[in-house]
Amino acid sequence: MNNEDIELRILRYLDDGFEDTEYIAEIVNTLPFLNISALICNLLRSDDYETFSMTGLFLRDAILCGNRSDACHQFIADYPESSIVTTLEELVFSDNYLMRGEAIYALGKTCSYSSKDALSQAFDRFRDSSPFLLRQLLNEMQWLGVENLENCLEQMVSSSRYLTRWAAVEYVCDYTINLQRSPDWVEILRQDKYELIRVEAEYEFQRALKSIQTPLLTKAEQRQRAKDIKKIKPIISFQTASGKFKTYLSSNGLSQYDISELEAYIDREISV
Repeated sequence: MNNEDIELRILRYLDDGFEDTEYIAEIVNTLPFLNISALICNLLRSDDYETFSMTGLFLRDAILCGNRSDACHQFIADYPESSIVTTLEELVFSDNYLMRGEAIYALGKTCSYSSKDALSQAFDRFRDSSPFLLRQLLNEMQWLGVENLENCLEQMVSSSRYLTRWAAVEYVCDYTINLQRSPDWVEILRQDKYELIRVEAEYEFQRALKSIQTPLLTKAEQRQRAKDIKKIKPIISFQTASGKFKTYLSSNGLSQYDISELEAYIDREISV
């Protein structure tokens, strides 16, 4: 196969070879590693989001599904120190918010432990400018074992940007309750000056608490707790607002936004 044929097979992976280790192995072994990695990097750098996204899917499965095939082991062994990882780290800082999110996801799911610093830098860059990215970023940072995770949560909870604090609610409640960390952050969010943050913090706190208490409750008590929690469910959650804004961006063909546009959109949604 020439390079164009290989690129086409990567881009048709979802349709022609999804989770097929033989399909994956044939592609990654077609060329020497330096050549196949360069080809993948070129696809990842494409301005076309679909090309980037399909390449990211193939790459994730080449690492995850490839573990089931001896034919992929060399590719997997060479991947951590490759130009592919470097390229993904660069794309974490892309102007395209969709590419940022997928690059973060790819680094986490391919266990790129050398990328912990890059993800920490991304948190510093996007903490107050791209709050919809933060949950995914925190998930992958936790997965890779980033040591300053609790410092990141502290920064989010104490941010002057209400959207950053709002973005912290679900993650902080899960993290502090389920891992039995200090509840101080939860209490701060439950008393936030912004009503939607207070309401969602109370709701997520009670949900997380219920998940721990459930084994100790009778069936009747469980049903009552579920009803009580349902009553305090917020009218609009951070995730709901996130989904609506992403739909707005997509319907208008936008791949970039700044924080002032985001805040204006959320304020309009709340006032409706």
